[in-house]
Amino acid sequence: MLKSELLEIIANGKSSGVEFKRDDVRPEQLAKDVVAMANFWGGCVLLGVEDDGTITGIQHQNLE
Repeated sequence: MLKSELLEIIANGKSSGVEFKRDDVRPEQLAKDVVAMANFWGGCVLLGVEDDGTITGIQHQNLE
Protein backbone atom coordinates (compact mmCIF):
# COMPACT_ATOMS: atom_id res chain seq x y z
CA MET A 1 0.00 0.00 0.00
CA LEU A 2 1.30 3.43 -0.89
CA LYS A 3 1.56 6.19 1.69
CA SER A 4 -0.97 8.24 -0.29
CA GLU A 5 -3.46 5.34 -0.21
CA LEU A 6 -3.03 4.95 3.54
CA LEU A 7 -3.54 8.67 4.13
CA GLU A 8 -6.69 8.55 1.99
CA ILE A 9 -8.09 5.69 4.09
CA ILE A 10 -7.40 7.69 7.25
CA ALA A 11 -8.95 10.84 5.76
CA ASN A 12 -12.14 8.91 4.93
CA GLY A 13 -12.48 7.96 8.61
CA LYS A 14 -13.60 4.87 10.43
CA SER A 15 -16.14 2.56 8.82
CA SER A 16 -17.30 -1.04 8.99
CA GLY A 17 -14.05 -1.99 7.23
CA VAL A 18 -11.64 0.46 8.86
CA GLU A 19 -10.87 0.74 12.55
CA PHE A 20 -8.44 3.14 14.23
CA LYS A 21 -6.62 2.15 17.42
CA ARG A 22 -4.38 4.18 19.70
CA ASP A 23 -1.02 2.69 20.54
CA ASP A 24 -2.18 1.81 24.06
CA VAL A 25 -4.89 -0.61 22.93
CA ARG A 26 -5.16 -3.77 25.03
CA PRO A 27 -4.25 -6.93 23.11
CA GLU A 28 -7.57 -8.52 24.07
CA GLN A 29 -9.55 -5.64 22.56
CA LEU A 30 -7.41 -5.63 19.42
CA ALA A 31 -7.98 -9.37 19.01
CA LYS A 32 -11.76 -8.93 19.34
CA ASP A 33 -11.79 -6.21 16.68
CA VAL A 34 -9.67 -8.22 14.25
CA VAL A 35 -11.83 -11.34 14.69
CA ALA A 36 -15.03 -9.31 14.23
CA MET A 37 -13.73 -7.87 10.95
CA ALA A 38 -12.54 -11.27 9.76
CA ASN A 39 -15.97 -12.74 10.47
CA PHE A 40 -17.71 -9.94 8.58
CA TRP A 41 -16.22 -8.71 5.29
CA GLY A 42 -12.63 -8.13 6.30
CA GLY A 43 -11.00 -4.76 6.66
CA CYS A 44 -8.04 -3.16 8.31
CA VAL A 45 -7.07 -2.01 11.77
CA LEU A 46 -4.71 0.95 11.79
CA LEU A 47 -2.61 1.20 14.94
CA GLY A 48 -1.35 4.58 16.07
CA VAL A 49 -4.36 6.51 14.74
CA GLU A 50 -6.82 8.32 17.01
CA ASP A 51 -10.60 8.06 16.50
CA ASP A 52 -10.59 11.51 14.87
CA GLY A 53 -7.96 10.41 12.31
CA THR A 54 -4.99 12.08 13.98
CA ILE A 55 -1.86 10.01 13.37
CA THR A 56 -0.03 9.62 16.67
CA GLY A 57 2.21 6.66 15.90
CA ILE A 58 3.25 3.81 18.12
CA GLN A 59 5.73 3.95 20.97
CA HIS A 60 8.33 1.17 20.93
CA GLN A 61 7.59 0.11 24.53
CA ASN A 62 3.93 -0.50 23.58
CA LEU A 63 4.83 -3.08 20.93
CA GLU A 64 5.47 -5.91 23.39
